[in-house]
Amino acid sequence: MEAFATVFEQHRPLMHSVAYRLVGGSDCDDVVMDSFLKAWRSLPGMRNLDAVRTWLCRMVRNTALDLLRKRRREQGHLVEDAPDEDGNGILDRVADESAPTGGQEGERNELVGVLQQALAGLSDEHRAVILLREADGLSYKEIAAATDTSIGTVMSRLFYAKRKLRNLLAEQGVTL
Repeated sequence: MEAFATVFEQHRPLMHSVAYRLVGGSDCDDVVMDSFLKAWRSLPGMRNLDAVRTWLCRMVRNTALDLLRKRRREQGHLVEDAPDEDGNGILDRVADESAPTGGQEGERNELVGVLQQALAGLSDEHRAVILLREADGLSYKEIAAATDTSIGTVMSRLFYAKRKLRNLLAEQGVTL
């Protein structure tokens, strides 16, 4: 029990980050807790204790996607693209280390809106791998484990997701 509590505390920030990016602030704590409950129940079947981080990432991702599918059926739109209780979109939830000043703030807000719209144009699979790689900094191997796919599939999805994102941004007049 104590060992599991230690694992929980050690990995909770990453799990919270992944859940927050996928479902937003209002449901993120529930997704993390549901994921850890599932992990607790599945712990006896865990074979490779070295892969706990990616195993937990996969649990959070799957739990979040289950919630999004449920919400999509209930509400007819994606929860992950909806603003949170403060009116912030998915990219506003990502901490910005270099806080912009004055005139930069307006440009930043415009760019964030365009980027949110472009991300909304990606499939669930493409959006997930982009966010896991670029926002959470997971390796290809960790993304493969978290998404239950091969590394080749991750590489392919990232390639096509970046290309689609670049095209969607170009349509909005943003070039990278």
